[in-house]
Amino acid sequence: MGEVAQSQPMLITFSGLDGSGKSTLIAFLRDAFERRARPVVVLHLNDQVGIYAYLRMARDRLRGRPPEQLAPGVPDPRSQKDVHPPAQGLRGALSRLRTALLWNKPLRRLLYPVDLVVFLCYRAYFEKARGRVVIMDRYFYDTLVDVTNGRGRFWSRVLAGLTPTPTVPVFLEISPDESFRRKREFSIEYLRRRATAYHQVFARVPRVVHIVNDDLEQTKTALLRAVGLDADR
Repeated sequence: MGEVAQSQPMLITFSGLDGSGKSTLIAFLRDAFERRARPVVVLHLNDQVGIYAYLRMARDRLRGRPPEQLAPGVPDPRSQKDVHPPAQGLRGALSRLRTALLWNKPLRRLLYPVDLVVFLCYRAYFEKARGRVVIMDRYFYDTLVDVTNGRGRFWSRVLAGLTPTPTVPVFLEISPDESFRRKREFSIEYLRRRATAYHQVFARVPRVVHIVNDDLEQTKTALLRAVGLDADR
């Protein structure tokens, strides 16, 4: 595996509940590769890949926001009902309409193959043409959790069959209670449903690297081993 990490393009993806440590570990892994003279590009699924990402980028540029302040995806309204009270009046109605449209599961399932094509173009450019290690902050497995949330197994299987398996698919697991403690953005009930959905999705992912992230140093060691960088750490 060490030879693979040193000589071939790679696609490494990180998935898991909010607060599972994706951003911290991606920064760590990027530094580890670059110290070995391996160029890396990090893509965020929600902010940079797909139709919704492009719509948000266009919206934020019209509002005059610089790229580094592009907004993440709109959260599922069911995730926050016990954490943040809903907005009232016209503003609240418009917000609910926008959220309902963005979280329309049939629409997102319809766009899924389109987003895959967009991603494959990114991958061909960065991984094949430029020889970079591609690291994804969230991947289409996270989208499968979004559009099924533990249900709709037929669609989950169909869309999963279309999804390219990464070189190293990483599933970072923390408990719903720990996710809530770290972020406090989503209700525990919602996080529990998502945790169940993650396990269902990743049960069908080949070569998954499943790490329970309850000790950062042990997680880093396991991650370096998974991508073949542990031999010359």
